[in-house]
Amino acid sequence: MADGWERRQEQTRSDVLVAAGALIAEHGLDGLTMRKLASEAGVAVATLYNQFGDRDGVLVAFVSNGLDQLELEFDAEPAHGPIDTTRALFAALDAEFESATDVWRPIFSTLKQGPGSHGMGEVGDRVVAFIEADFAKAAADGLFVVDCDVERLARHVFTTRMNRLEKWATGAIEWDAYRDSSALGLELTLAAVLADDSARRVALVASGISR
Repeated sequence: MADGWERRQEQTRSDVLVAAGALIAEHGLDGLTMRKLASEAGVAVATLYNQFGDRDGVLVAFVSNGLDQLELEFDAEPAHGPIDTTRALFAALDAEFESATDVWRPIFSTLKQGPGSHGMGEVGDRVVAFIEADFAKAAADGLFVVDCDVERLARHVFTTRMNRLEKWATGAIEWDAYRDSSALGLELTLAAVLADDSARRVALVASGISR
């Protein structure tokens, strides 16, 4: 009995998030109200409040669900080495955002940094933890300078990326500028902590300031 109830809850959650994406794509965030979402998803308004709390809760759940799907795709791919895993993560995130800018742009213009120690609450913390785990492997393999603080490094990389994403979402910069500045920021940060000269060279070339 419990398993059946849990499956129904998961199905309802999935239906709501699909409906949220459709409403945002068609009407923007102004079109995403709890009443319209309940009607689109075929559920009671009270169900939405019980599962998500409020509209911001829906948006955070939408982003979290996108991250869940990305992790599943990551698990199905050949493993990346340390540091390249973080690069691949950001590339995959950017590919998803670019594939549905009519959904993601208004979401990130509203969420911005949000609550939580790293921004976007638990979702941001998940991304930071993923990057930190990757950087810890890199440090263990001797890829970083001695005594590199991987937790602080991961938080810095994520926060600076989010700052650029917010600028794109609010229209301060265009997509190409976001991609270029994000690559510059990430690779210059890596170049500052990489222990190997050739690896630093690769990072500087990837940043676009060296050939």
